[in-house]
Amino acid sequence: MNDDCTMRRPAVLTVSACAALTVLSSSASMHIRGGSQTPVEAVARDPAIYTHVSHVGWVVRDVDATAAAWRALGVTNIRDGGVQELPGVAYRTTVTARVKKAVARFDNAMIEWIQPLNEGTAYADFLASHGEGVQHIAYSVPTDLRLTEEIARYKTLGVGVLQSGTWTGSKGTGRFADLDTATLGGGMTIALEYDPGAAAIPAATATNGDPFGRIAQYAFVVRDVHAVSAFYDRIGLGALPIERNVSLNRVYRGSPGAFEMLLGWGRKGDVVFEWIQSVIGPNVYEEYLQQHGEGLHHLGFNVVDMDATVAALHSRGLDVTMSGGWNVNGYEGRFAYLDTEQHGGVTIELLWNKPR
Repeated sequence: MNDDCTMRRPAVLTVSACAALTVLSSSASMHIRGGSQTPVEAVARDPAIYTHVSHVGWVVRDVDATAAAWRALGVTNIRDGGVQELPGVAYRTTVTARVKKAVARFDNAMIEWIQPLNEGTAYADFLASHGEGVQHIAYSVPTDLRLTEEIARYKTLGVGVLQSGTWTGSKGTGRFADLDTATLGGGMTIALEYDPGAAAIPAATATNGDPFGRIAQYAFVVRDVHAVSAFYDRIGLGALPIERNVSLNRVYRGSPGAFEMLLGWGRKGDVVFEWIQSVIGPNVYEEYLQQHGEGLHHLGFNVVDMDATVAALHSRGLDVTMSGGWNVNGYEGRFAYLDTEQHGGVTIELLWNKPR
């Protein structure tokens, strides 16, 4: 994706890095370019597309306030994207989407904060129904034709397009399509995009403070992880390995915790995906469902010293909401959630893990 914020379309939600997809139907779609119509057969999924998230699309009420808050926490590699207009965005009708943006870079990922400035877009509707939070996770496709083929392939599997549009950058016209996967996919909208300037994007080299160098996990809270797994399996992304989790040393909001959960995993990409279903509460997952519904609950970050990192972030105004540990499969570890939801609707999780 083009690193020039002024040349990029607003980001949108995507799916976990998962298994290759086998086409379940041979029906074709039309590739429309410059008035010509050429049949395009749905083709097999290219697994390379889904190994890396090109960006995380995060909708907020106030981009400037959100960026300032995360900069104060240690995410210092942030660029102002300004106000952008995208004419001809197809959502419920055809609209000109007006958004204000900022972009945060990590060593292995990029976040686009998106503030919708007008109604009638998927961004504005997400903010109204869900509140602030991640509206999409996006993947890049190598060509415009390949994007058309991917859309056709998903169509054969019963997945339509939620929102689509184009943008013009220094290298040409880019195109995006947000697939209608959130309702059955645990709040995750799959976004695909062709960016003709993507090859020019340098490797990310963030200058953020500890622990914000690399994102280690994208984690969603869902009501029924088995149903989510069945949906991804049906559309060719593969069923999720699911396990019951009973953590050690459980603490919930300062008191001993009794929480248990089912965890579904996606480990086929360069960042782990996790889907969490609460089994026994109270816990932060049930709080999230009550306030937002299903969706991306937290971003995970690995730490070397859990106690020192918690203390450092506490000095910047963050408190631990829930914590625990594990001692399984030859590894011991700890986790702690910190209350960054006040800064845009997403929690962070600190993760410490080592061999026994």
